[in-house]
Amino acid sequence: MKRRSLALPLCAAVLLAGAGAVAASPASAASGCSVTYAVSSEWPGGFGANVTIDNLGDPITSWTLTWSYPAGQQVTQAWNATVTQSGLQVTATNAGYNGSVGTGGSVSFGFNGSWSGSNPVPTAFTLNGTPCTGGVSGPPSPTPSPSPSAVSPTPSPSPARPSPSPSPSPTGKRLTMLGADVSTLQRAADLGAKYYDASGAQRDPLDILKGIGANYVRLRIWNNPVSGYNNKAKVLQYARTVKAKGLKLLVDFHYSDTWADPGKQYKPAAWASHGIGQLQTDVYNYTYDVCSSLKAQGTTPDSVQIGNEINVGMLWNDGKVVDNDFTNLSLLLKAGYNATKACNSGTQVIIHTADADSDANARWFYDGIRAKGVPWDITGLSYYCYWHGTMSTMAGVVADMKSRYGKDVILAETAYPYTTANADGTPNVISSSQPCSGYQATPAGQGANFTAVQNTARDAGAIGVFYWEPTWYAVPGNGWDPADINGSGDGWDNQAIFDRNGRLNPNVRWTP
Repeated sequence: MKRRSLALPLCAAVLLAGAGAVAASPASAASGCSVTYAVSSEWPGGFGANVTIDNLGDPITSWTLTWSYPAGQQVTQAWNATVTQSGLQVTATNAGYNGSVGTGGSVSFGFNGSWSGSNPVPTAFTLNGTPCTGGVSGPPSPTPSPSPSAVSPTPSPSPARPSPSPSPSPTGKRLTMLGADVSTLQRAADLGAKYYDASGAQRDPLDILKGIGANYVRLRIWNNPVSGYNNKAKVLQYARTVKAKGLKLLVDFHYSDTWADPGKQYKPAAWASHGIGQLQTDVYNYTYDVCSSLKAQGTTPDSVQIGNEINVGMLWNDGKVVDNDFTNLSLLLKAGYNATKACNSGTQVIIHTADADSDANARWFYDGIRAKGVPWDITGLSYYCYWHGTMSTMAGVVADMKSRYGKDVILAETAYPYTTANADGTPNVISSSQPCSGYQATPAGQGANFTAVQNTARDAGAIGVFYWEPTWYAVPGNGWDPADINGSGDGWDNQAIFDRNGRLNPNVRWTP
């Protein structure tokens, strides 16, 4: 999750602000943009945030975004941009690979920061020196002169940005990986949580999910979490349940003792002092051990993720991409891939980022690992419309990833709220009554959004969609923090597909 993306965020805020954009052309150019600032995760004294710039004016070849913090927050670490701070003012400039943004295009970057007292969102932005206006200023780009030929040729459409409209029914393409990440379900069941189908009958939650179309289960694995859940022993135990239900299994390696996401990729404590050479061995041995143990008990994983939302690397700082150098990350990814194939050649390897909002960012990452000879089988992307923008943008990224690399693509994570109500003392990650245009935070809205995500992904060429934590309704003792699972709450309960009493939302289902 991105978070995200993204340790499981405690709160999120989205600000839509107008911002001017200065095009690369002279003063006659049209300029304008919008900025989305989203707090993706928050913890005592710290937070993660994502910023998306939508260019409404003429194309630009470089960008500098500035804003001021109202409560003294400080940026501590950034990715996909160079971010500096002087007092309250923050300045973000493009990286070497994402400076060009066409009309109607977008670019995103993220960062971690610190706060004290409060963490309000900034209220004003400027882009390339132009104050935020929320509109387009200056004349529009001139219309090209017609070709002197008798008949102007029709330009071929770009394969990178198709914009399929969500269709209520399949169009000949099929989703074969219809997945649910139920990594918190084992703990919920141990605490006595009950689940009911749409008719009110109490049933095993995996049976309920299978009955509404799911055929795949995703389980995250942490090396040595304090909670004692989502570790090797628990994954082995629950894998037997998953396979006994006739469901396929995806194991999501975080290579950490806690959440790994675009904003943080902490090494497991046992590997903390290890350099890149030893880390390659660590990744290989750990991946092979988990996979082989699953295979030995008759629950061979059908697929694995080598890392979770690794937008700028994993096992930081050794495996982090710095100055566009993918060398160390590629060594780690190869170790995970080779270990998986040594365990079972038929297990598919997924490499997962949270880049469904930016084709430029996705190309930068996957081009980078491809150039280093990294093999993989499936490209995985996270997509949450309230963080990653429109479905047409997501569709463009999916289509481009599929055609550019010749590999299948899945949405490894998505979700949407069914209510704004909070079922416990922990604020909901998403609390807006309409987080994304056209979809209310209601049971019907949740179902419609998930259907549209599946249809859009399918039409763009994806083979799978996974709902993130559909069974995580608020159960005391099943908190988000693995270091304090009993004391922390659940900020995701309003995005489960089961209500606070454990009853299924009848509007949600997976469709091939």
